[in-house]
Amino acid sequence: MPKWGKRLLAVVIAVAVLAGLGEVALRLIVPSTIATAVRTQLQLTPDHPVDVSLGGSALLHALGGSVGDLTVSVPDAPLIEGLVADARLEAGSVLFNPLSGEIRDGSVQLTVSQDRLGPMIATLTNGVADSGSVRDGAITVGRTMEIFGQQVPLSATLRLAIVDGGDVEVQPEGLSAAGLDLSAEQLVQITGSALEPLLQPRTVCVKDQLPKGLTLTDITLSSTGSAIVSADLSPRILSDPGEQEMGVCAAE
Repeated sequence: MPKWGKRLLAVVIAVAVLAGLGEVALRLIVPSTIATAVRTQLQLTPDHPVDVSLGGSALLHALGGSVGDLTVSVPDAPLIEGLVADARLEAGSVLFNPLSGEIRDGSVQLTVSQDRLGPMIATLTNGVADSGSVRDGAITVGRTMEIFGQQVPLSATLRLAIVDGGDVEVQPEGLSAAGLDLSAEQLVQITGSALEPLLQPRTVCVKDQLPKGLTLTDITLSSTGSAIVSADLSPRILSDPGEQEMGVCAAE
């Protein structure tokens, strides 16, 4: 091999070695940096688990000033109104300084276990119920009311879906009163409008409880008893203060 060939080969090998070292360094440094930022934003303790993984070549993305194929998982993440969920964020790429650029293909998935469904149920039933369980792809909620001078347990089955760019559609499928042979119509006559959120189909706006840059896309009621809520992130949710403000529900 001529001398220039050997020199070229040496350069290629050196670049390959440096690239390998750069890849290793990035995979050691970047996840730690992101994990620290996540703990700060969510006001978590320094030892709270935050798992950060990078797919593809970290170095190639770094040459473009970004972190690519990013996945961040945070168990027991405190969210809004007392809601705690296992959070998972995915992004095709995020700039090293996300406050000055865009997130590409950003999405969030929140898994709310059955024992933590209370705040979600309270929101979707307008406070009529604050507990329940997932069964056969629906939520069965309960409440105790005084009927005929006695405390009677009531239960209702609700189906959920995301509609109209992020609103939650609640579709009741039945209401029963333990120990009483009464129809839903009879219960309404007795209780008035108190149980209306459990009897009438309704669309619940939750935009005022979420940042403008986050749009709900799906809700799945798992066979494990948990609720899985999916959302898309606006590309500029970190760089545009307006996208971080809470949304607004249209007046009814």
